[in-house]
Amino acid sequence: MDPSDASSPAGQRLAEPPYLQVALDLVDDKVLRRVVEAIPADKRIILEAGTPLIKRFGVGVMRDISAIRPDAFIIADLKTLDVGKLEVAIAAEQGAHAAAVSALAPVETVEAFIDECKERGLRSYVDMMNVSDPAALVSGLSVKPDVVLLHRGIDAELGGTTVTGWGAIPAIKRAGGEGMLVAVAGGITPETAPDALAAGADVLVIGRAITAADDVNDAAQGFLRILGV
Repeated sequence: MDPSDASSPAGQRLAEPPYLQVALDLVDDKVLRRVVEAIPADKRIILEAGTPLIKRFGVGVMRDISAIRPDAFIIADLKTLDVGKLEVAIAAEQGAHAAAVSALAPVETVEAFIDECKERGLRSYVDMMNVSDPAALVSGLSVKPDVVLLHRGIDAELGGTTVTGWGAIPAIKRAGGEGMLVAVAGGITPETAPDALAAGADVLVIGRAITAADDVNDAAQGFLRILGV
């Protein structure tokens, strides 16, 4: 699949930010179905098969999501640390349109992952969780990802960590060059989302604020309104 093909889900997405990425970090298949069915059908929404979801049900869960929402753009949050080419191949075979590698992986793994995404028509994410200088890491890559993710983990969030790293967004974009997007994740709320967008974020990654809401559709619509497009 050619990622530039406008008829493909991958070709239709990530070209006109901002976007809302809904992190499906769920471990109950009934809850997964209920949440996915409730999420608005909107071209600005990306559905993330979160790492806990994939570990619970396997990469085939992306096929399950596609069966519920055939037009959805789906990213596999693999957090790959080794065998980058192989893990991209597995995700692609199960219907992913994008996949994420951990920036803590060896540079050879990160570059192989990005290269394989390009070869297979997937969008590539590099997850910067626990990386002190994301801009320097991006600058050192011989091949650049489609998206850099600034990610404060759930455990860090619950432990009281408040550093967002959003001030680094301009430097990251300079390092990545034209067309590379920056996503932000980690306890983003309707109150903090405008600040993330103002700092230059292209993708808001929202988990529990949507998936655990009493009204999933309404919560997602609220974030779409914040995107302002």
